[in-house]
Amino acid sequence: MHTKETEAIENLREVLGLILDHNNDRWRRYIAAILRNEADAEDVVQEAVRRMLDRNVPFYSADHVRMYLGRAISNAALELYNARKRERRKHIPVMDHTFLPAGLPNPHDYLEEQERLTEREQLLCRLQEGLTHIPQKQLEALRLTIMESQGSSIRDIGMNHGIAYSTLRHRSKQGLRSLRRYLRLASEKRR
Repeated sequence: MHTKETEAIENLREVLGLILDHNNDRWRRYIAAILRNEADAEDVVQEAVRRMLDRNVPFYSADHVRMYLGRAISNAALELYNARKRERRKHIPVMDHTFLPAGLPNPHDYLEEQERLTEREQLLCRLQEGLTHIPQKQLEALRLTIMESQGSSIRDIGMNHGIAYSTLRHRSKQGLRSLRRYLRLASEKRR
């Protein structure tokens, strides 16, 4: 016994299957970028599809379904991210005799600032470590053109140090590429 409503739901499931087949990888990468955890991507997609089917909203076209599902996936990913953030805050140890600096409106702002500082320190450590892994000539070029340039152009820096402009520019670009490659590999190892 097929009613018109049952046929619409079956049609919606068929359209959802086609849309998921076409967009699933892109949406998973998007979710992994938000949550920084690829294992949760499938759960988020399934939750978004479940919500969509539970709401039983009338859809006019496959594009309407795709846009609705995309928003549902974004919302589910952000909700999971915020829930985990709230959970992490609950487990932050409070030490005796810890006083918050004056002038901050609430403890959450202070904790977020501390978290940002910790992330920055970790990034700086990885950057320092990466600088030790690139070739010496590239490191020297980066030091001259980026770290100690004081607003001078690459051409002026090269003339002052007796290095051809094209050589200095090439070594600097190669150094940045090597550094990016090292940082990308190091972050993949940490996962």
